[in-house]
Amino acid sequence: MRSSRALALAAVLLSAVAGCATTTTVQTSSTAAPTRSAATDPDPFTVRADKLAAAWDGSPLQQTWQNGYVTQDDGVRVPSGAFRSQADKAAFETGKVRFAVRVPTGPAQQTVRFDRGTTRTLPGLQPQDALRVAGGGGPCPASSCTTTLTVTAVQPTTLRLPTSQGMATVPAWAFRIAGYQGEFVVAAVRPEPGPSASNPPQLNGYEGAGLIAVSSDGRTLTLGVGGGCGQGKPTGLVYETKDVVVVGATGAPTPIPSGTACAASATELPVQVHLSDVLDGRTVLDVADGMPELPVH
Repeated sequence: MRSSRALALAAVLLSAVAGCATTTTVQTSSTAAPTRSAATDPDPFTVRADKLAAAWDGSPLQQTWQNGYVTQDDGVRVPSGAFRSQADKAAFETGKVRFAVRVPTGPAQQTVRFDRGTTRTLPGLQPQDALRVAGGGGPCPASSCTTTLTVTAVQPTTLRLPTSQGMATVPAWAFRIAGYQGEFVVAAVRPEPGPSASNPPQLNGYEGAGLIAVSSDGRTLTLGVGGGCGQGKPTGLVYETKDVVVVGATGAPTPIPSGTACAASATELPVQVHLSDVLDGRTVLDVADGMPELPVH
């Protein structure tokens, strides 16, 4: 499960992506100084990417992303075989649990330790609060609210999580639940809100892309692009500066034969883009909404 990104995108990014032209010429740029820019290349992908890169550099959101504890991981690990039933899953996700043991008290402040050598100290979550946060705090569906889980042991531990500052060691709680082998581990600190998607004008002929993976040498990005009926094979796009890499995709529509039944849900198609230099700490932004991206794996 991945957590939602919850901080409103700054006005500077909203204004930066407004008013882009719509053509279908695709260009990319070099790493150190773009060889094509909004001034010389009217291509809408380049124009928006250039503005997003300029708006990101030095912004408060950049500071949060590069110095805060921002993760798209929900900070929850369940043992193999969980869950035995939908009722058990619903109980865990809505915090419908009882403690058969004395619940320990954790520190009011917890420290996240990043592999790069920095730390971030934030308010800690007590075991009961950590379980509520883990499930999202939503109501239990009436049809599934037939079970209460019993916690038989609680102890402090740590989790390894991907963050906007790279991998980090995060304080956590390990729970033993009756009927299950292994531990349910939940982060004991809530991530700081990251930026949320804005509503820029649609980029006709182009799409946004999510970051799936980065190659071991840091020069190839695997992107996920939405696909479905009438969507041709996408082509990955990349725009690079010394601070950011903006990604997107384009693909020609495919004619749909008469009578063809389309699947109700869209698919995610993987594409790759090759960088002119290693990623090396640069932030990856989605051209569709200006959102920073962490790799899925």
